[in-house]
Amino acid sequence: MKAGIAGGNSCFDTVLEVAGSFMKKININQLLIIIFFICLCVFVVSASFNKPRVLVLQSYFTDYSWTNDVDEGISKILDKKPYTVRRHYMDTKNHPEEDFKVKAGNTARKVIDEWKPDIILAVDDDAQQYAAKYYINDPRMKIIFAGINGEIAPYGYDQANNVTGIVERKQLQSVKDFYMQIHESQGKTGKIRLITIGDRSGSVLEDEHFIETFDWDPVVLVDSFNVGTFDEWQKAIIEAEGRADFLMLTNYRKIARSEDDKKLVPPEEIIDWTMENSRVPGVGTNGFNVEDGYMMALGVSPYEQGEVAAGMAVDIIDKGISPKDITVQETRQFIVLIRRSGLQKYNIVVPKIYEAFARATNNYFE
Repeated sequence: MKAGIAGGNSCFDTVLEVAGSFMKKININQLLIIIFFICLCVFVVSASFNKPRVLVLQSYFTDYSWTNDVDEGISKILDKKPYTVRRHYMDTKNHPEEDFKVKAGNTARKVIDEWKPDIILAVDDDAQQYAAKYYINDPRMKIIFAGINGEIAPYGYDQANNVTGIVERKQLQSVKDFYMQIHESQGKTGKIRLITIGDRSGSVLEDEHFIETFDWDPVVLVDSFNVGTFDEWQKAIIEAEGRADFLMLTNYRKIARSEDDKKLVPPEEIIDWTMENSRVPGVGTNGFNVEDGYMMALGVSPYEQGEVAAGMAVDIIDKGISPKDITVQETRQFIVLIRRSGLQKYNIVVPKIYEAFARATNNYFE
């Protein structure tokens, strides 16, 4: 009997030993799996953390075609690179009030301070004025700008060792050439009278200097209107009749309904009214002019702004080139947008090259 019990105990001990060994194997396997995933997570996080960081800081928002097209140009270059890219939109076009811009700038700077990008790619003037300029000569990061309408000196960029970029310059020579071609094709001679009309936004006012000092001859710059309300815009359009052969429209996204009603007038409404009531043909200097309903635009290429700025980021990150050794670039390309119904209203036939360019880039509208 005792022998039976002893045998039973021996068997039971064997079972326990086998079970214990099995459990140990399970625990070891589980432990190895856990260790593997921990190491993998650490590697992924470390690799992600060590990737070069680029913060694309946009002055405006994605409801603005210019901003989207600049983004597209940036993505064309940076999407090919193993960088961590983050975008932040300040939305100052929809909220032009100074207090909003200050708050938007503070928020952008908080993002910069917390995320600590290697490069700030700041687009348009508000991004410089309210955020990026506070990081000049900061050894932790580099600044690349795009879309600056005026000079870079007011931001301190001309004296900084960690800044470069591309400025935005209206393609006035192209606009002048177009006016001359149309004037000649219509059998007209003599001076060509021009009036420019835009709002009072910072970018428009910065462009004024270049418009006024440009050699327009044989075009004569008769007048420039910078308006703040829809009534003032309408008055400028009506007064241009008899005084100008052509208009040049710049921006109109910061035009209030009236002196008493500061709500911004939808850009499409402004252009609809203009096309209905203006007897003077014209050209816009921004692609969105035609998207809003205007007859034609010869605009700065937003894609070029984005691509050039992003290319500079690649040179800095991949090649180790210092921003101070990268020459600030100026606009070289322009885009052509045409709305056929608008041209027909004024009996204007554009040279085939313009139409071909517009069609080839999907910028020809009926």
